[in-house]
Amino acid sequence: MRNGRAVCFTGIAVLVAGCATEPGAAGSSSTTGPAEALPSSIAEYDIRGGLPTEAIPGDKSPSSPDSAYPFPTAGWLDGGGRFAVVLVGSSSCPAVTSSIEVPDPHTVRLGLDRQKSDVCSADLAPRTYVIGTPTDVDRAQDVTLEYGDSVVTLPAL
Repeated sequence: MRNGRAVCFTGIAVLVAGCATEPGAAGSSSTTGPAEALPSSIAEYDIRGGLPTEAIPGDKSPSSPDSAYPFPTAGWLDGGGRFAVVLVGSSSCPAVTSSIEVPDPHTVRLGLDRQKSDVCSADLAPRTYVIGTPTDVDRAQDVTLEYGDSVVTLPAL
């Protein structure tokens, strides 16, 4: 009977270890698979969840598909030195900000890519990407932020 308990406890320990939170879950980005399978992000860091409370949120375009989400999806941080973008999707195969383009001082376009995995969960989890504001962006006037099919107007600072 003692050996049976030892096997049971060992099995439970292995299961618990396998369900442990992945490194970096509290705030920084982490990879869970081979590096070559994951697209790189231009973000300085990412956060699981929505915009930080100190963010100055932008206004979503009524035609943006993410306008159904009851939370802001982008905003300024650090007095405009950075901005944050919330992407919602599978928590195990999240979208990432993969490129940035500034066609004019009042428009920023972000390219998105998706992290791939053998199995993607069918949940909707927000993940926020914090990106340094390019020097050629005029924060003294409204800035249009375009990513995917979404458009958010960040307010003048």
